[in-house]
Amino acid sequence: MGDPQPVQVVFRCDGCGHLSVAMASREVTAWDNTKTRLVVHGSSTWFPRQVGKRVYDDVPTVIASMASEAHQCLDIEANRAAVALARAVVEATAKDRGITTGTLEKKIDALFDQRLIREYVRDAAHEVRFGGNEVAHGDLVAEPMDTVTATEILGLMDEILDEVFQSPARVRHRKAQRLERERRLKEGKTPDSDGTPPPPAGTWCRWLTSPVLTLTAQGRPSSTDHPL
Repeated sequence: MGDPQPVQVVFRCDGCGHLSVAMASREVTAWDNTKTRLVVHGSSTWFPRQVGKRVYDDVPTVIASMASEAHQCLDIEANRAAVALARAVVEATAKDRGITTGTLEKKIDALFDQRLIREYVRDAAHEVRFGGNEVAHGDLVAEPMDTVTATEILGLMDEILDEVFQSPARVRHRKAQRLERERRLKEGKTPDSDGTPPPPAGTWCRWLTSPVLTLTAQGRPSSTDHPL
């Protein structure tokens, strides 16, 4: 039936009305070549490609913006740009912690020496540094940065951000909630205490929205509103 023929197909989005171009192939589906179909293979064949924006809570805005941009580069397989940004994120993280002098290698070691990162995170930061150096120094001519490697390096970058910024923020949040709870208990307050006095005894509960099952004098169940 012949080999598939590569073609470019234009589609219009039903939602926004904008156009997208897809690299597809025209394949024959009938033995007598009378029927064909268009096949689009995978997300990487669409233009423009869809990119997601990674959100980094509790990370300084400028650093979070660089990290998010690194992932956007990775989404469109701009692998070298993604890794170069990841290296910049590591250096910016060290500077944010007050480590501003020396090479990036020394900055990473200083993060560890100051107990801001653990040993395995220090090693992860160095791997990001190595990858960024390969890109910056043009050492990837013979073997380009592949998507698998770039994805691993950005994963290590995310671990560094979690170690330095996000994990401590989660601990601080948890501690603040515990201390607030202890304060309320010490003052005799409960989370739902808003100062409203309880209804007088013997009144009907206005907040019940469904019947309550009770027993009649004969022992048979009866569905009625339940008085306080």
